[in-house]
Amino acid sequence: MNAGMMTRNIVIGNRRTTIRLEGAMWDAFDEICQKLEASPHDICTQIDNERSGVNRAQAIRAAVVKYLRLSLNTNTSASEAFKLALKTSAGTADQD
Repeated sequence: MNAGMMTRNIVIGNRRTTIRLEGAMWDAFDEICQKLEASPHDICTQIDNERSGVNRAQAIRAAVVKYLRLSLNTNTSASEAFKLALKTSAGTADQD
């Protein structure tokens, strides 16, 4: 697990942007992408389409944490947990 900050270039929609997250957060994000069989660009685009009032890095962090909590605490599929994570994390970094 990598705890340092890492920067990645991501294409959201048709625009390239740079996102900086903790290495451990990128590791978790990559695992979610694998489970969903989707590219990081596609997942970031979905998160970006749902966010409001927070920056992209905050929205990604919130979606990752919500996804992991839903995955641990419910019997939902990976895709359903992601859909729920998008809905519950849109707009704020912490809803609880």
